[in-house]
Amino acid sequence: MKKTFLIVLTVILGLGGCLKNPVATRDAQDPAGSTGTWDTPATPEQVLINMIYAYNEKNIQNYQLCFANDFIFSATEDSIEAEAQGNGYLFRGWDKSVEVSVTENLFPSFTAEGNSLDMVLSPSSDYPDSIGDSLAVMYREYSLRIVTADSLDADTTIIQGLVSFSSSRNPFNWWSIYFWQEIPFDGTDYSWANLKAEYRN
Repeated sequence: MKKTFLIVLTVILGLGGCLKNPVATRDAQDPAGSTGTWDTPATPEQVLINMIYAYNEKNIQNYQLCFANDFIFSATEDSIEAEAQGNGYLFRGWDKSVEVSVTENLFPSFTAEGNSLDMVLSPSSDYPDSIGDSLAVMYREYSLRIVTADSLDADTTIIQGLVSFSSSRNPFNWWSIYFWQEIPFDGTDYSWANLKAEYRN
């Protein structure tokens, strides 16, 4: 009897070690996919930092968080040239939905092996920022380094220019960009706006 009891007890304890506790907490898992680099945009400068990270990490979710719902993009010089060439439609009605759509088309082109797109924004020495309690206008000189590769060679293109970002603070104290104006450098034939327009459907 004692021997039978010990055998039954051993079997029960053995099975108990194999079964999962239904009320136990599960082990933490890594999030599905990368969340990228993003901090709460408590200042207008942080919005631009988030934008730089999102652009260079090709993270569309974080990128679109940088823009207000009433966002507008303006490329005055490029749109004038586009009108003269009969394709001014590329720059018309450029709101947040267009910006997100264009960027969704653009990012995958530079995640392929051998291709890259890196963006740097630097304060402009000629145009100082104007930052208030709820509105801010920040001027940044940009440099885009584009590398495209095929089976034979790799080409590198550098695009430079000036942009202004107008930002506002919402009721939750988050800052977002509501107006982006392209100001191409004199003598440049190709700008950031031109690059973006190539990916507009």
